[in-house]
Formats: sequence, structure tokens, C-alpha cells
Amino acid sequence: MRPAAPRVLMVTPTQTNPATQGNSARILAFGRELKARGFEVDVLYYVLDDWNPEIENRMRREWSQLHIVEGRPHAKQSHAAYWGLDDWCPAELVQKVRQLCKDHDYRAVIVNYVWLSACLIGIDRPLRILDTHDIFGDRAHLAISAGLEPSWYFTSIEEEARGLDRADVIIAIQHEERQLLLPRTEASVLTVGHPVHARFLSPRDDVTAEPFGYFASGNPWNVASIRALDAALTTTSPPLNWMMAGSICRQPIPFQSHPRILGVLDDPGDFYDLAACVINPMSAGTGLKIKTVEALAYGRPVLGTSEAFRGLTAFHEAQTAPTITDLAQIMRNYLSSPSLRRDVTSASMRTYIDYMQTTQRAYDDLARMIIQT
Repeated sequence: MRPAAPRVLMVTPTQTNPATQGNSARILAFGRELKARGFEVDVLYYVLDDWNPEIENRMRREWSQLHIVEGRPHAKQSHAAYWGLDDWCPAELVQKVRQLCKDHDYRAVIVNYVWLSACLIGIDRPLRILDTHDIFGDRAHLAISAGLEPSWYFTSIEEEARGLDRADVIIAIQHEERQLLLPRTEASVLTVGHPVHARFLSPRDDVTAEPFGYFASGNPWNVASIRALDAALTTTSPPLNWMMAGSICRQPIPFQSHPRILGVLDDPGDFYDLAACVINPMSAGTGLKIKTVEALAYGRPVLGTSEAFRGLTAFHEAQTAPTITDLAQIMRNYLSSPSLRRDVTSASMRTYIDYMQTTQRAYDDLARMIIQT
């Protein structure tokens, strides 16, 4: 008789199938990497997204077992200037994790986001893993400095540190965030990136019809960034053709540069098949820019700001524009220079290969750590 596969539990506040935004893509990929290394993966879904039978069926087909806790209204914000650590984590979810750990011989419990870290309290046998996704301590100040109203979840560095110390292992999605998290916790901190396996498309030789594309969700950081690019593109001539896809298309943005709006697409490949070059004008934010990695995985050259390539190794200055105004000029240079297009294409491929090699090694290390516990 073959021995039973090691089993882990992932706790997620976002649906995994379909993976329509960066955080759900991250969680889906994380689970699949563990499955590829021989683990059985159960998922406990705390329903904070739209929910319907088709999504449930897709998630049940993906995971060994799917457990569901219905969403609850957030508790009242417990601090005047920021959310308390556990304001978004209901007691019912914590109790469900404890019960599942009694019922199953889990080797690890993987909780997504520090604001669900209370789910790691009261469990001793499994390895307790917290995948941070982002830095949430002092996130409000980062938003304000970028000219944005603080939104979604944000807390203090001290509250975040309390949550980190509930885990045995902390996962940072990129190296710079690992460096920030290290002094905030006694737990081990690992960098485990977001893998997007290669789906290389044929190069687009005609760069004039649909030269540039932007694909993103409608979060405030993306909206502010694309507004800034729109303004930069209208200050010089001639105008550039570009297009935009994703849920950001639902935002009422008064464009002056007249992009072609593709809307929300069922298959991201439809967007990447059209775009000769992908742009990411990210001005600020935390975490890893998953859309940058996705574009690289489709074999598309990517132009971006230094923020868009944070957590990645850049091999060309066109990947690290200091400002969005600089990025607009790089776009013009790219369109007029065949040699620049060749160089950026080569650099983008190098970035992707370097990143994926590093990320696969990190998952191997994590899998060994879970098995050896």
C-alpha cells in the first residue's frame, strides 16, 4: 500500500477559480506548486467575493477538499487611525480551522494575509505558515504619500508584528519585503515568489497597430498610475496607440490619450495576443506586481517603472523608468527604434528565466521544510 500523501490546509479570503485578480492567482499558483510536489491540498474559503455554484464547482474540482465559511461584516475598526489586527477575522473562521486540524492530519496550515493570522492560534501539530502577500503595517502612510485615500486593510507596524509572531514561517512575496519583515518577527521569513509558467506567444512583428497594452485590476493604485501615464502621454506628440484590459476598464477614468478599451476578458491570452509590448506604469504600492510576471510569461517585452519591476531582476533600463513621465518617453523611443525593441525583448526573457528559477527553488525549499516538520 502506498503511503498517504502529506496533506496541507490553505485558508483563503478570495476565490481561487477563476483567478481573476492578482491575489487569487497567487493563492491558486501556491496550491498548485504544492500539489506538483506531492501534497494533497485542502482549502478553507472565507467567502468575501461574489459566490455562485459555478465558482464552487470549479474550486471543488481543483482541491482535495473545499470547506466554506460564509463572510461576516468586519468588526468595528478598533483603532482610530488603522484597523486592528483581528478586525477582519471572525471567531467562526478561527474555530473552523481548529476543528479541521483535529479532524485531519495536516502537515501545515497556510493562512493568507496577516489579518487572518488568528487562524494560527490554538493549533500546535501542523507547521504554521503565513503568506503575507503585502506589507500592511504603515500601509496608510504609503497610500497618503502616493496621493491616495487609504483603503482596504491597513494597520500599524506593531499590530502587523503581533500577527507575524503567530506563525512559524512567514512568506514574503519578494526579497525587499522579506528585509522589511525580518526585524518585525521572531519567525523564519522566506521569500517565495509567484510562479507563472511559460505560455510564450508568437512575437508581434507589427508594432504600429497595437503597440502597447496595459492589463490590470481596478484597485486605486492601478487607477492612479494609469491616470498619470495618460497625462504624460498627452504632453508630447505624436499620440501613441495603446489599449487597456481588465477590471480597471470599469473605472470612470476621463482619458485624454484615447486608449482602446477591451474590457474584462475571460482569457488573458486574448489580451497578450494583441499587445506587441506590455506596459506597467506602477507609481507605488507593495507586494509583487503579478501582472508584470504574467506578461513576461506570455513572452511579451515589458516596459515599466522601477516599482513595476520591484522584486524582479531588471536587465535593461527600460524596465526601471524613474518616473511615469520617463516611461512615456521610453514608449516613444521603443516605437521608433528596432534595436531598442530587440534589447528589451531579450532583457524581458532574461528577467523571466531568472525569476522562475529562483521561485521554483523557493518552493522546493518550502516543501522540504513542511515534510521535515
